[in-house]
Amino acid sequence: MSDTAPTSDLSARVKTGFPLAAGIAILLFTPAFVVGLAVIVVAFIGAQELTTMLSAKGSKSDSTVVILPEWLLPGAAVLMGLGALAGESGLYAALLICALGWIFFELVFTPKSELAKLSSLGFGLFGMVWAVWSVLHITLIKTLPEGTALLFYLLLVISFSDIFAYFGGKKFGKSLLAPSISPKKTWEGSFFGVVGGGIVGAVFGELTMSMFWLYGLVLAMLLAVVGQLGDLVESKIKRLCNVKDSGTLLPGHGGILDRIDGHMLAAPVFYYLLQLG
Repeated sequence: MSDTAPTSDLSARVKTGFPLAAGIAILLFTPAFVVGLAVIVVAFIGAQELTTMLSAKGSKSDSTVVILPEWLLPGAAVLMGLGALAGESGLYAALLICALGWIFFELVFTPKSELAKLSSLGFGLFGMVWAVWSVLHITLIKTLPEGTALLFYLLLVISFSDIFAYFGGKKFGKSLLAPSISPKKTWEGSFFGVVGGGIVGAVFGELTMSMFWLYGLVLAMLLAVVGQLGDLVESKIKRLCNVKDSGTLLPGHGGILDRIDGHMLAAPVFYYLLQLG
């Protein structure tokens, strides 16, 4: 999320954000199977958005360079999403099947005779991990003891980190964080985002999960940092693809990837930290 944005954009964000947040909050209380199906839908749409961006459709040059087949990442999202419903081992098995299948298809069935022309191989594997495998950890988190509360913790930390970063950057932002990637983000905004997200995590963890406040604070600050890195990764991809947003599904927010970019890297980090105890 940018540290600064026009008032009209902010108004559109709010109008879309409140109903979206309410819908997600209700969804989190449903059984893990239902949440898993919803995550498959999110991963499917995100995979489509990434495929479109990489194909350079609608870019500034108006050129169309097809890098990945349209079926690859959405198909992987469905297969890996179904695997995630069976647990962590199912997700990894599905990822392995998708990755090996894509490698075999790319090396054997595509008419490419030079190593340099196999860039699509790397983009496909990257997409499977970044846009699909990562977000499907939300399904795995839901299946954990206190999974609903843990998902609320993750979503609140990343969301409030974005909010604090926005207003902190708008008020105090002076030093650009990554001008070549996202020229509106500042170190000051990032600081407020990490601290704000940490406080939200500490309070929520203490009140709802008997999580010691200091542990909740440190964990939330770490997730806020990872969430900001995820935001920068998506911003870099959009810059490379010459697009402003990953899609147009969510007015004021852009596409699905624009809305979940921070959660995508934070979800697997959160899950495996919880596994470590």
